[in-house]
Amino acid sequence: MIIGAGLGGACLAHGLKKAGVSVAVYERESARHDGFFGFRAVIGPSGDRALRDALPPDLYETFAATCAESPRHLTVYSKGLDELFISSLPAARRETGDADVGLKYASFMTLRQLLLTGIEDSVRFGKEFTRYERRPDGRITAFFTDGTSAVADVLVGADGAQSRVRQQYLPEADAHDCGFVVAYGHVDLIEAARLLPWEMLGGISVVGNRQGLSMITQPMEFQWDREGELKGHVGGVHAALIKTWPGLRYDNTRDHLMWGLISSSRLFRADPEAILGAKLVDVVADMTRGWNSALHTLVGLTDPATAAATRAVVSRAIDSFQETGVTLLGDAGHARMPDPGAGADETLRAAGLLCGQIVRAVADRRPIVAAIHDYDAQVLGSGSEAGRAYWKCLNRKARMDRSVIGPMLAAGSRTRLRVANQVPSLKKRVAGEYRWVQGGSAA
Repeated sequence: MIIGAGLGGACLAHGLKKAGVSVAVYERESARHDGFFGFRAVIGPSGDRALRDALPPDLYETFAATCAESPRHLTVYSKGLDELFISSLPAARRETGDADVGLKYASFMTLRQLLLTGIEDSVRFGKEFTRYERRPDGRITAFFTDGTSAVADVLVGADGAQSRVRQQYLPEADAHDCGFVVAYGHVDLIEAARLLPWEMLGGISVVGNRQGLSMITQPMEFQWDREGELKGHVGGVHAALIKTWPGLRYDNTRDHLMWGLISSSRLFRADPEAILGAKLVDVVADMTRGWNSALHTLVGLTDPATAAATRAVVSRAIDSFQETGVTLLGDAGHARMPDPGAGADETLRAAGLLCGQIVRAVADRRPIVAAIHDYDAQVLGSGSEAGRAYWKCLNRKARMDRSVIGPMLAAGSRTRLRVANQVPSLKKRVAGEYRWVQGGSAA
């Protein structure tokens, strides 16, 4: 049984079901369309292969058809929208023949609906997990807030960064606050196009100021319109796949420009868990009041239903693992929140590895607990290394927040960006340093 029907849990369920392994998924949300999952998921070669292996061929092809247009360039601006640096990005191929080229950008909500397609009979909605118990026969009993319980040979916690499964299974691996807050939002793409320079409408943009604030924007443009109908230029195989995909009726994703504001907790001046919607939009608008008027106006046009904020957290390193029928997947195992989309790729990769371990153990009549232990050592251990890299990355950014050294570092960074923009060898190196913005690496 899998706790959580997010990307990792649903992908694992597909893979197990495909292999003939009995699986049940328990999801806290009360219905398929509940919750907001609208931010981007960046899928690289590892996650792409996991999806290809787990999904039926037509559903995998639908995944490729429902991804957003790939960004064409990365641009860095000052808060006044002065261009400091621009570099072209390799385009991902929309066709499904090559899974190893580029990054694919998907809406979390779209990908969630796609992964729930075909496993509807395995998902139990409205099941909020509370705790588990190990039975004398080695099986696991999970308990839920509605008073029900379920029993299985294996329990996989795929219930996010605040995982209740992790809190019981590995209490020493709790997530701790990194001292940063990230706020997010969506603006209708047509509205954004009336305000922003064309470069910001065709790629990923990073805007920074001298006080350590950074804003990342990216247009997310899909093959259907505001009414959920196919756009006029879409035809062929993609049109047939999207038209026949039942998940689109549950998906509220439309063309938009997503933005994310990274701030120290000190500068944010509000409890991110205590403000939502229009109040959060007002807070971010106030923080960007001295920025270029187009950016300030853009924030004000944010759909309140898409506005959310989260503290940056990272889970503590895990040094040893128990041999039990319990394991963790995705942010439940190694939280790095927020992660600019890259966490989705790692979660899908891990789901593929866990699926492979379980399926091989069943086929070879090997003890499941041994297979899970191998997975824990391979995936959760490497996740700890990634967590340390994430922490190191945030510590570098924390220096920008200091009252004296911050503006000096910002001024030096702007000079370096302008020079790199004119020197090809340096340009390539600097572009690599911004790979985390694309979703390619947490560090």
